[in-house]
Amino acid sequence: MLNVPHIPSVIQPWQSAQRNGPFCLTSFLSDAAERSPEQTLTVDGMEFTCEEAWMRVLRIATWLQENGVSRGEKVITVLRHSPDLHLITLAAAHIGAVISVLSPQIRGEAFQSILEETEPACLFLEKTSRHLKQHADNILTVWLGDGLNNGGWEEADFSEVMNTRPAYGMRFPGKSEDPAFLVFPEKTGAKDSHGVLLSHDSVRLMMTARASEPDGILSLFHASSREHHEATAVFAALEV
Repeated sequence: MLNVPHIPSVIQPWQSAQRNGPFCLTSFLSDAAERSPEQTLTVDGMEFTCEEAWMRVLRIATWLQENGVSRGEKVITVLRHSPDLHLITLAAAHIGAVISVLSPQIRGEAFQSILEETEPACLFLEKTSRHLKQHADNILTVWLGDGLNNGGWEEADFSEVMNTRPAYGMRFPGKSEDPAFLVFPEKTGAKDSHGVLLSHDSVRLMMTARASEPDGILSLFHASSREHHEATAVFAALEV
């Protein structure tokens, strides 16, 4: 979760499409890292400065690009909620990839169906989703956690990703109307069940509608009652 303090003098970048260049899900964070790098934000209970969070996003984004993931390609995560999940999502969006966030409790049949539909360029898995790797031979896979990497040519540890030298000048290569999320219905794997694409600008509009909600918490994800994850928002309010 991104903890948003109630500060009178804040800006909410998703409310305006008037930017220098296309709108991207990472716009708020890249702008904040440049404007107020030492300002802190909380991601799933962990505090980062804006600069620290942005550097982590850039490291992941750089690694993805260096390993052949490009604009329009699919990235799938099957992870529990964590700061890393949020940052991976932003990194994939920043290189123009389309990310699908799945619950670790997804069944193998449903996962196989999603793989066939999306043909992902990269997967992020952890201990709770390790069993799904049997459905994903020859797909670039990043493991979050120790002792999960079997040493395959297509496998990497997340620690390797986070040791990547970030490409500091990396810019979003796409357009505001490009897809950012691919959201699957709860009964994934059912006949004629397909994912729904959400563009960067669609998410901005969703956030504009929700900006007046008083709870002070904006999240990348919303967990439904069936424990599947749907993309809902990505932004924190940032102090001017």
